[in-house]
Amino acid sequence: MQLVTKKAIVTGGNQGIGNGIAIALAKAGADVIIQYRAAEDKALATLDQIKQLGRKAHAIQADFTEEGAAENFMQQCLQTFAEVDVLINCAAAYERGELLQIKPETFAWMQKINVEIPLRLMQIFARKLIACNKPGSIVNISSIAGFRPITGSSLNSCSKAGLNMLTQCAALELGPYGIRVNGIAPGQTETESNQPYMQQDPEGWMRVINKIPLRRAGKPIDIGELAVFLASEQASWLTGVTIPVDGGMIISWQ
Repeated sequence: MQLVTKKAIVTGGNQGIGNGIAIALAKAGADVIIQYRAAEDKALATLDQIKQLGRKAHAIQADFTEEGAAENFMQQCLQTFAEVDVLINCAAAYERGELLQIKPETFAWMQKINVEIPLRLMQIFARKLIACNKPGSIVNISSIAGFRPITGSSLNSCSKAGLNMLTQCAALELGPYGIRVNGIAPGQTETESNQPYMQQDPEGWMRVINKIPLRRAGKPIDIGELAVFLASEQASWLTGVTIPVDGGMIISWQ
């Protein structure tokens, strides 16, 4: 198992892509702390899944829109696990809107949750590793929207593009300490947030799927398995990249 004895933190780990990542890390041998904002029932279900795999699991509620929540969350993580090896920044905000209708406060909110919060979590995580003279891995969950513009997606695309650049800058500065920083950019994925779309407009959903060269939507485990690789020693010479996991959608964008 690639991550035996490793301790991992996954924000947004109670559902969707975060759940897929948390389960994949546990299958690879890691003990896992997940953060969740709401849907405690899903957080508890995720803990049960991890524990059934024979790994330690903890859930910590944190609302990153509240001031000091990122710092309080990481402090609780470090009290739970004396040492940590992996940080996965998956918690995110998502909202669509036409460019001319975007309110400055909405733009600032997206930037805070999708860029500033990962920065603050990375700072605390990296300082802990540096103080212990220990290597580690950070994985930021971005989106293919961060690579190419989409009509109505200025809020998401700008914040994810910012996260991609933050990943590169962090990799550059933290590399000398043995801390690797990479990203994953999922494409269309079957998650709880997409269920209404899939159910209410199945024809529209299929039009999107038919534009994907591999002709299927992603599943959370598709992202989870790449996260395991990036967190493991198998990726020990890989840093500063954000990898699309999208069935080829980014090369056939229409």
